[in-house]
Amino acid sequence: MEGWRVLSIVVACVVLFVVLEMMRRRKLREKYAGVWLIVAIGVVVLAAIPAAAKFLAGLTGVETPSNFVFLLAGVVLALVSLHLSTETGHLEEEVRTSVEEIALLRCELEDTRRELAVRIAELEAKTAAPDDVKGLPEVERVSK
Repeated sequence: MEGWRVLSIVVACVVLFVVLEMMRRRKLREKYAGVWLIVAIGVVVLAAIPAAAKFLAGLTGVETPSNFVFLLAGVVLALVSLHLSTETGHLEEEVRTSVEEIALLRCELEDTRRELAVRIAELEAKTAAPDDVKGLPEVERVSK
């Protein structure tokens, strides 16, 4: 086997191991890991069976198998970039919605606090004994 093929297989196997390990540690979600697993398996197949790269290059009209591999890598990177861009847009929308909901809840909480403060003040005013009432025995106030 040629040196570049062995190197390609070793690198692809390392990528497979790293992806599986990241999935096991829950650092990489399955929907993203699938793309990297397919890429790693594809590299192993193209490195182990060079005739497959030659066949696919001829099928697509690319002159050399190495150019086909570079074309394939570019397409994969473009698709990953597109996917991540759509995910970023979706997450930005979720963050914006969450921030708006939090702001509304804070306003509602402040309104509730104000209403409670007013009610407490009203209750304290009603239950407070007037000092100038004549004829009634004095009541000691108990402080809390």
